[in-house]
Amino acid sequence: MTPGCADFLRFLFDHKNIRPAFFSAGLRVRNMTLASQIVQMLVETGGDPGWMDRYEVYSREDCLDTTYIRDDDQFQPKNFFGNYKKDLRIIYYGEEKYKEVFSDLKSMYPNKERDDEILKNIILIEEDSSYLFAGQEKNMLLSPSFYHSDPYVNYQGEDVPFEADNSINSFKSANTIFYAAGVMNRTLERFSSENLSVPEILWEEQGTGWYDRNRDIERFPVHFFTEGREVLRKYNPDLNFAVADKD
Repeated sequence: MTPGCADFLRFLFDHKNIRPAFFSAGLRVRNMTLASQIVQMLVETGGDPGWMDRYEVYSREDCLDTTYIRDDDQFQPKNFFGNYKKDLRIIYYGEEKYKEVFSDLKSMYPNKERDDEILKNIILIEEDSSYLFAGQEKNMLLSPSFYHSDPYVNYQGEDVPFEADNSINSFKSANTIFYAAGVMNRTLERFSSENLSVPEILWEEQGTGWYDRNRDIERFPVHFFTEGREVLRKYNPDLNFAVADKD
């Protein structure tokens, strides 16, 4: 797992109103086993045994495969093409009910009025934006893609080792979980005190930099990494950013 991943899951489980779901495009048999092992590890290292019954798993079999759909424009957000789509409405309905409600392709077309209500409390934390289902842009918390071509070590300083002129920024790509934790924490804090839906808050906090390809420089604001570090240190005081090993 990436640095801080276990601590991030503890952070999510500690919020009683959150029901985590693992949604991976891997095969179901692999995902079910892996998710169970991860949550069991969390329980064995101090977590609540009740967590074993408080998560869900979705897999490739639950994705919409657009490979052979002749006209798939309805399912492809502009600039975010991908064959497999993670339709978050399956989390609201559950697998069986979802299949009943969306029994054919036409019924699956995005419907803003209906879907905004269905998705008002659902967030997809994702590194690969190609899985984005059209109409669900505000529900996506896009994190930097984890990239680890070099060995990483634990950073020893309290500052942020961010290099603004690094086009493929190793700091952001190595510390994707810190970013997700910072954004999630801010979103949850605002949700508890403001009359806004989770997707609206998430959209405001991330900005549209991740969505507008002409504004890449605004992607993944650095302050969310530091905020995420503080959040995750409640579970692991020694946790720090990962940086490339120069030795």
